[in-house]
Amino acid sequence: MDRRILFSLPVVCGVLYPLLLLTIHLEGSLPGMDVLRVPLGLLALGVLPGYALLVLLELDDRPLGRVGLYSLTASQVLMVSGAIILNQLGWLGVDRPLTPLSIVTTTGLLTAVFLSIHYYRQKEIHQFTAPEIPSTRVLLGTGLLTLVVLAAGVLTRIGPTWLLSGVLCVIAVLPMVLLWADTDRLTGYGIWAIAAAVLLQMTLISNHIWGFDIHFEFHAAREILRGGHWNPTMESASNSLVMVTLLGANYATVTGLELVWVYKLLVPIMVALLPVGIWYIVRATTSDRRIATLAPFALVFYYGFFKDMPDKQLLGGLYATLLLVVLLDDGLSRRDQILLGLVMGFGLVGSHYGVSLLFGAFLGATLLARMILDRTKLLEEQPIATRVSRPWIVISLIVLWIGWYGITADGVNLERVVSAGLVLLESLPLPASDRSGADYATTGFGSPVWVVYKLLYFVLVGLIGVGLLRSLLDSWFDRQTVATEYVLLSCGVFGFLGASVVFTFGMGFDRTLQIALFVLGPFAVIGARTAIELISEIAHRVRPQYSNRWGPETGDQLFAVVLAVLFVFSSGVAFTATGAPVPPYNLNLNESAGWPAYTDAEVSATRWLEDHTDPSDTVAVINEWEHIKSRDGLLVSEVVPVHEIEPIWLERERLTTDAYVYVSHKPMRTLESDSDYIDPTNTTIHENQLANASVVYENERVTIYHVQS
Repeated sequence: MDRRILFSLPVVCGVLYPLLLLTIHLEGSLPGMDVLRVPLGLLALGVLPGYALLVLLELDDRPLGRVGLYSLTASQVLMVSGAIILNQLGWLGVDRPLTPLSIVTTTGLLTAVFLSIHYYRQKEIHQFTAPEIPSTRVLLGTGLLTLVVLAAGVLTRIGPTWLLSGVLCVIAVLPMVLLWADTDRLTGYGIWAIAAAVLLQMTLISNHIWGFDIHFEFHAAREILRGGHWNPTMESASNSLVMVTLLGANYATVTGLELVWVYKLLVPIMVALLPVGIWYIVRATTSDRRIATLAPFALVFYYGFFKDMPDKQLLGGLYATLLLVVLLDDGLSRRDQILLGLVMGFGLVGSHYGVSLLFGAFLGATLLARMILDRTKLLEEQPIATRVSRPWIVISLIVLWIGWYGITADGVNLERVVSAGLVLLESLPLPASDRSGADYATTGFGSPVWVVYKLLYFVLVGLIGVGLLRSLLDSWFDRQTVATEYVLLSCGVFGFLGASVVFTFGMGFDRTLQIALFVLGPFAVIGARTAIELISEIAHRVRPQYSNRWGPETGDQLFAVVLAVLFVFSSGVAFTATGAPVPPYNLNLNESAGWPAYTDAEVSATRWLEDHTDPSDTVAVINEWEHIKSRDGLLVSEVVPVHEIEPIWLERERLTTDAYVYVSHKPMRTLESDSDYIDPTNTTIHENQLANASVVYENERVTIYHVQS
């Protein structure tokens, strides 16, 4: 029986885009226009372009979850690509090429072109039909999961610690519930909802952004938003990351949302699709749905997933996983895979130079390994099935990466990667251990709770290693659990993780583990199964009368318990409950934990600084390191280009030029602690210069001095 037709897509687009332009034009004249503008803008930019592309490719009749995933992620790339093309009007003398009118019109025309080509080819207007009504159990589960997302976001701002801790404990056991429910119609949404709840309970702890590199990206996006154009040659590392900066600026321009809330709400909701992508990957590489259900949570419950606001690395991970999803989708023709693969490939390259470079290397290494194994027939008599290690995608990523980062931001990111490579080579054969896995593993323990916490990560990585070895042996003996090609890809990723124990690759081990978990999650489940089988076999040998063998389901239940315990620790609940010092990123549970979230007063001070200084003025902050990364420095970098900020190290006696000095109540953490901050009045610069300098701005959190040399 045919499903009921809901509406015609061309009619919807023909109404929505003009209505959006009307709400933008009438905002301020009629009440409610600003509220209506937000959902209309989100649909116009973030949903319809990608869905129209799927209609053109005749892929809109695929399962609803996959259509939604492709539509949402492709829409972001199409919207940013359209803005890049639109930005070229600047060469023709257009002062502000990126306005609400131009962005909406360009996106609408792109959508109309896709639908027109579809009509020309099919001679019919696309009709959107109602999906089948889910079962009561699925509807109830969806409603409860949605409540968890809302509770996590709300309680992190207004709820007592004990209540938020209770919600986090509920989140910890939800993978067990999904395992028990065992229905695809609930699992995909459940994975997204749990990931969104985990991200939002950290992201929404303050009214402003917080983290590290996101402040630099925010500055680049803010420049685009204020100037109405993107300067591709601006010498800033964040300037190349258009899937972070240009995307945020476009959403703020069209929806009217503050840029801060684009990053605090929209980006986490989008990044929560990353674990859903992992679910699709595992479903395509193994026939065991239980492995696919649990695999994403190795990443979601790892603290690196939520320790600061999601930005370039997780957005890069989103498009890396979506690229694999497309390549592994047997329902796509070769033409469709190439087209969608290039869309996701640009999303990957435009999100993060490091993640895109690494994934290009992983796929290239897999291609090389597969070719060698096919020639030698070491693993299989027949050629290994080729799905992800295709020459065209490897070559495309390499060419796109070199071209994009060689041209944009004056080649800064390309130089950074080359510099990091040279530093790595110069450190051989005994590289420095700072920020490596060995450095993380040997850091002193703050309490017995910390000992257990670190042991849990040893267990997680150990299970991955066992599971990967088991899968490799299964391929060797022709009893595949996971597709051989994906096992080869994962061996390369695990090798990268193993090398990170000694080498840093320009990033900390927590970041390399995060990247590795984009791929390695299923092997942790297989490792748990293998461990249970081994324990059961040993028990049987020791006591032959013991005949109750444990099977895969017991291993899955064990891993679900390990995940729950891991999240209870990584979320900070275990530390709060035992009275132990919480990890520095757990500001949502303990404000004195030390993570750099900011008050409204501090944000207001930086905006005063921006309004009352000229680009020629020197702005200084207390900062001990070569690069600006102190708490004050990160916030000031939103309004002053980071390379123009003058650092004041702790032993510095004087500034030699006239300068505005921004000093908050917590300018930077002490060098010995992750949670304690220095007292700015006890610094050398304060004693020698600031104590007698003019105070030009002051509130309850910040003092801005004007120093004359």
